[in-house]
Amino acid sequence: MEERFKTKEAQNWLKCISAAYTTTDVIAQLADLGFKAFYTFIRKDMLSKHGILETTTCSSCSDVFQQCSMCSNIRNRIWDNHRFKKERSLKGPSWSNTDSTKWCTDSWELAKCYMPSTGYKDKTSAATTDFNGIIGAMYNCTWMQKYFTDDLNQDSNICKKVFYK
Repeated sequence: MEERFKTKEAQNWLKCISAAYTTTDVIAQLADLGFKAFYTFIRKDMLSKHGILETTTCSSCSDVFQQCSMCSNIRNRIWDNHRFKKERSLKGPSWSNTDSTKWCTDSWELAKCYMPSTGYKDKTSAATTDFNGIIGAMYNCTWMQKYFTDDLNQDSNICKKVFYK
């Protein structure tokens, strides 16, 4: 078996695998920073519009549709920033992925609302989330457009190319 890894072809495949992991790591870092910035933006906006201090938290609103004023404000911003909230065939955020009791303290819980609807509830960070989940979150959250030169509203864009393959 070790002889197989000494061939040029095998070494090229190993380089491809290494590049895929490196790419995922870099995109995970970008997504982590991006969703932390998104969370900060939401909290600052809530302060300026509603006087809700950035240090104010809630950990009791477990039902996404029956929440206090602060949590419903966060939920509305998640909805407002979902790329497909108006499509008839798509339902918007993946509420089943997230733990809304952590919305006031954990930006990754917001990111999980933008991921595919199954398989991401237990992901606690960008580092533990697979490539598909990360790209889905970045693509589906319109606020993340600032991290791309491609216009993600166009039919052909970098996220669609990797997300739907």
